[in-house]
Amino acid sequence: MNVRRQGETFVAEDGGAVLGSARVTGEGAVVLELAEPSEGVALALIRAVGASQPHTDDRGGLAPSFGSVHLQTDDQSAVAKLVGTLVPRVFRSAATAVSPVRNGWVCVYNEVADRDPRRLERLGRELSNAAGFVTFTIGVEDGLAVHFIAFERGRILDEYLSVPEYRGQLAPGDAIAMRANPTVISRLTGADAAAVRRVARTADSPVDLPPAEELLDAIAAVLGLEGAGYGFETASELEGVVVVEHA
Repeated sequence: MNVRRQGETFVAEDGGAVLGSARVTGEGAVVLELAEPSEGVALALIRAVGASQPHTDDRGGLAPSFGSVHLQTDDQSAVAKLVGTLVPRVFRSAATAVSPVRNGWVCVYNEVADRDPRRLERLGRELSNAAGFVTFTIGVEDGLAVHFIAFERGRILDEYLSVPEYRGQLAPGDAIAMRANPTVISRLTGADAAAVRRVARTADSPVDLPPAEELLDAIAAVLGLEGAGYGFETASELEGVVVVEHA
């Protein structure tokens, strides 16, 4: 399935057949039209609308995304130095905040990646590859879905998305792969596998899950990832945080 923009309308297609469309009204409401009822198509269209409307939360629509990168290390200075050299090579941004050590992890918050899940994923992969540390990206997408990825030396070891088809339809095996592997997560973080299985819930729709920020807090607590509940703006004001400015 592919979602393309046609003027002010987003159109979902598969093999040339139109599956549905979405548009935003002047009042900020999202209007969906589906050829056939499909949760996956609806979510893909909502996701596309959300990406094009970064401030729709002010108008009663989708909330902004936020996220962070967590590196398993006790060396804040080394991470800040790495961020200063690596981030400008990955994408343009004004600044990155690097937290002090929290529970064996250093957290990275970038002002661009914070609101762009794709760039957050890329930043996490690049930091993991460069540093060699176990690394997690974790955040909330559009106020609706919780997403985390576990990396080691730049390679994805596990992934979780609370609504597996939030970004679009998936093959059955790929959807299952988005449900987190408690054994892998336990090995990487020391978290109890049963607790991971309990909190890393998935559903076909966000309405069948707790509010995304509540779910994020529960997952982060089990994984031991402190500071996952906010983004760059909040992080940059906290005591002990180093803000690295990029030219």
